[in-house]
Amino acid sequence: MFKINTETRLFTGKANNKKLRRLNKIPAIMQDINYKLILIQLNHNDFLNFLDIKGYTEETILYLDYISKKYKVKIKDLQLHPFKRLVIHIDFYEIK
Repeated sequence: MFKINTETRLFTGKANNKKLRRLNKIPAIMQDINYKLILIQLNHNDFLNFLDIKGYTEETILYLDYISKKYKVKIKDLQLHPFKRLVIHIDFYEIK
């Protein structure tokens, strides 16, 4: 079980996501059980630490803390930079 803290992402768009990445954050989207999309951001170093320890497969389960609620999620899509060690964007979906 690996837990990652998340925060609300207030703005969308290319320019705002670039600003987040400069602040060492990853823009992400989480789809809850009711198919509602939630815009979130998470710390880049925390997520890289998760990738180094656990690795990444389609069956990997994470726990996201978002506004004092715990979400059990899987990674739907992970976008990586072509040659740098950077995560560009993540799509999560909640599971039961």
